[in-house]
Amino acid sequence: MQNGLTLSAEAHFSSKDRLVDAVLRLWEEVGSGSMSVRMLAQAADVRASSIYHHFGSLEQLFAVAQDHAYACAARWRDGHMRDLAEAGLDASAFGPLFAAVIDSWTHDQRRLAFAWREGQQLALRDSHFRSGAERWNRFWMDFWDELSGHCGLADTGTLTARLFDSESFLHMIRWRRAIDRAGLEEMARGWAAWLNGARAPAGPVRDFARAEALREFPALPERDETSARIAEAAAYIVSHKGAASMTHRSVAAEAGLTLGIVSHKFRTSAELMRAAFEQLYMRNVSSTGPTVDPATADQDHWSLNGLVRMMEASVANWGPEELTLVVARDPSFRHFAAQLRYLRGRTSGRHLQAILGQAQPVTPLEAAIFSGFLAGQLRTQLIVPQEDFSSQIHKELERLIALIAPLSP
Repeated sequence: MQNGLTLSAEAHFSSKDRLVDAVLRLWEEVGSGSMSVRMLAQAADVRASSIYHHFGSLEQLFAVAQDHAYACAARWRDGHMRDLAEAGLDASAFGPLFAAVIDSWTHDQRRLAFAWREGQQLALRDSHFRSGAERWNRFWMDFWDELSGHCGLADTGTLTARLFDSESFLHMIRWRRAIDRAGLEEMARGWAAWLNGARAPAGPVRDFARAEALREFPALPERDETSARIAEAAAYIVSHKGAASMTHRSVAAEAGLTLGIVSHKFRTSAELMRAAFEQLYMRNVSSTGPTVDPATADQDHWSLNGLVRMMEASVANWGPEELTLVVARDPSFRHFAAQLRYLRGRTSGRHLQAILGQAQPVTPLEAAIFSGFLAGQLRTQLIVPQEDFSSQIHKELERLIALIAPLSP
């Protein structure tokens, strides 16, 4: 098996281990929401009854596959820590290490990266998987606590884990390999600078990528009133129930239309799914307006408390997660790749500008970093809800703002 998911030679021939292998492979290719018993059995070259014989249910097979992926991730982590154990590191090494870990995880361990994200998606749909998702959360927090300590940045591991969650997700999207890797390095150096109380350095590669993302902004179709209504209903279902719940029938019910009308406007499931993701895309990315605008009105809205309230209102929205996974997995959605990766930070940048004050201009790179940090916080709550979400988010934001305000010139 690739990407560290190696079974022993003896176990490789058992139907039980072939099923685990097939789940991991299909998580990378199609996702659990689109995975049927028949598809899985064919991929493993076993009878469908083998699933129930070995595991009792498809859900239990998914749980076992998550356990296997987690164990492989732990071996990958231990290898990194052994490499760094005797290195004399300081804070200047953290940026390059942060970028290298993200790239290693999402490029060299791509199947593991998809397994983690599928574990998150399973937790969204079924609370029985939340303990597994929480285990992944703790895994990364402990990882970054230890690595931050190696670099003399103790007590910043949780903050870094939030940004890692977001940036490693986006780095699963493939646009232009060289640009993506260099842009990741710029982001990582910017984050390391913040942790050291300095301004983020210039990001010319990301500036280029952002300009290209605007230039390549996809021409989305103009829809009549009925088609737009259907697309909005499809996007709502994907955002609140997951892509696997979106069918012609469910969209018709949500839109208050007949099944015949929906089927006439969007003849195939692929057409309907594309319409849903185009609608979600337009919610998350805008092609107009400056990347960072100073906030000049409604100061309460742009305050730290206002930012927390905005995040609270976004907790029930699965759309960004579903959209990112589809674009990372399916080359036919590649026309969204650059926009999702590089047109980030407009709203969050304005929040950061208002919090820091106008005397300290927020750059597009810094806005993107702050956006990634917020997204990581939000995803943690989305996957494993906590009663003290607001206070926890507020505390983490206060810690970050204390590091970067005032930033060194």
